[in-house]
Amino acid sequence: MTVKQCATHHLAALLAALAVLGACSRGESVQRFTPQREPVTLRTPDTGSRLRVAQAAESSGQTDVALSMYGAAAAAEPGRPELQAAFAGALARAGNVAEAEEVLQRALARSPGDPVLMLTIGRLRLRTGAAEEALAQFDHVLARSPRLAPALDGRGVALDLLGRHAEAQASYRAALVESPGSVNLANNLAISLLLDGRAEEARAMLEPLARRGTVPARVRTNLAVARAATGDEAGARTLLGEQANGLDLRAIGAGFVGAAPMAAASR
Repeated sequence: MTVKQCATHHLAALLAALAVLGACSRGESVQRFTPQREPVTLRTPDTGSRLRVAQAAESSGQTDVALSMYGAAAAAEPGRPELQAAFAGALARAGNVAEAEEVLQRALARSPGDPVLMLTIGRLRLRTGAAEEALAQFDHVLARSPRLAPALDGRGVALDLLGRHAEAQASYRAALVESPGSVNLANNLAISLLLDGRAEEARAMLEPLARRGTVPARVRTNLAVARAATGDEAGARTLLGEQANGLDLRAIGAGFVGAAPMAAASR
């Protein structure tokens, strides 16, 4: 057994142990509540426990543990599309795109047309650069659920990759009507504006977002690009700090002025 396999085994055992009810620190207390002295069976971790461990492990960089937990949850309940989608998403983020595709196709065979699975396939297509195929997936979902914010968001990203920025912005704005507080949606709309050569509008959207306490680092990075694109190189360097060392912010900003650049900023 490898070190990683051993760690996964011990983690699963720990989860099972935590699930046992009525455990006490003194032997006589156990006898008082179990007078027959029947053996206690450790319970297998439930799906919720596995997902919590998987999410925590992935966020801390323990990819092998995360995939093990996602995979165990998916295997335990193969008929639940959301668990298959979660496992496939984790595989894709880890770079296992082909395996993620296999998981999704098996799940679709069990649950044809499931919107969660189709959304995940659309995101997988975006990850591999197949924007046209991704757009078709999102449009299929939206034909049934036209106000579904994740599908509208994915559609916007696909349209941006295809250079159809005005349509992308309309899709993001429709998604924001459904989820007005979403930082990710607002960030994606701002990037689309940058790609469309509308740096001032992008900056106006990103400035208040970046002032929030818990926004992803990419929002500040995108704001730095928007500041550079509007001629505020000093403001961009203030945001980036040491990351700005060696960067030609003037050239980066100029790429977003007057015409859409070839490459997107960080989403």
